[in-house]
Amino acid sequence: MPELATIDDAERRRIVHEFVDETVGDANPEVVAMVRDLTHRVRDTVELARAAGIAPESARAGHVVAALVAAYGEVFGRADEAGYRSTLLTRLEVANDPRTERYFQLLATVNGWTPPPTLTPVLNWFITALHHHPTP
Repeated sequence: MPELATIDDAERRRIVHEFVDETVGDANPEVVAMVRDLTHRVRDTVELARAAGIAPESARAGHVVAALVAAYGEVFGRADEAGYRSTLLTRLEVANDPRTERYFQLLATVNGWTPPPTLTPVLNWFITALHHHPTP
């Protein structure tokens, strides 16, 4: 599976777009576009935070978490509050399960798609940050 750090941004975007289109392409095109954009926004934001040396348990990470939760809230019509952060944390933990990633790898292989790049490092950081910043 391609690693995020070893492929250029254009290739990452192409792979994510292709994968989202193939897996949820039958959904409303606006929803597909929002999911695709949210995936990029989370990845880009967390990668910048990690590159800047922002530890997920730090106060600075709290600002990153607030921005990301707000982005999720825009897409899913939710306000940033403790209950939503808890729900989001659960969803991210499920998405970050190695079995989930393996499922999508196999799905891509069976269907002849390019496997999506791993989001494990991004999700690990975001999950840890949400554990340390459970309230707005």
